[in-house]
Amino acid sequence: MDIGGAIKTIRVKHNVSQQELAKSTGVTQGYLSLIEKGGREPGFDLIEKIADSLAIPPQLLFILACNKARGKRYAKPLRNIIMLADDILQEI
Repeated sequence: MDIGGAIKTIRVKHNVSQQELAKSTGVTQGYLSLIEKGGREPGFDLIEKIADSLAIPPQLLFILACNKARGKRYAKPLRNIIMLADDILQEI
């Protein structure tokens, strides 16, 4: 999952439309759609605004955005972090 996929996952879990999130963060719905599809990468300021609008810590977006670890060295810790993030998502 990339950062756009993470944003979409949490937005959908919170039952927030793209239009609502776009309005609350000051971007167009089209731009937010591009981010969620991986066509654009948001800057840190926008990620912070999105996280604030969704009432989550921005770090959660980055954790969810992590793809599978490429080396065996980090595979297990990353998998544990992603499982923890999934547990957090179920609580919000």
